[in-house]
Amino acid sequence: MKVKLFWKNAPVANGDKNVRPFEDEINAWLSESPRIKIIDIKQSSSGETFASWFVSVWYEEGAADPAAAPDRGGR
Repeated sequence: MKVKLFWKNAPVANGDKNVRPFEDEINAWLSESPRIKIIDIKQSSSGETFASWFVSVWYEEGAADPAAAPDRGGR
């Protein structure tokens, strides 16, 4: 099993403006990794005026059949 970590520190005041690039980064990695089997995903956040977001994706390589994952687009 492997883990991929994503994190971002950004001011909370910008809300969606800061969240979108973080989502894009995670979605890009998922699109580039169609043959992984996701075992677990954990996320946490902290901060008041300056937020820290942390996402860990626990996975196995070569375990998923891309055609069997309609939500991943079979890519």
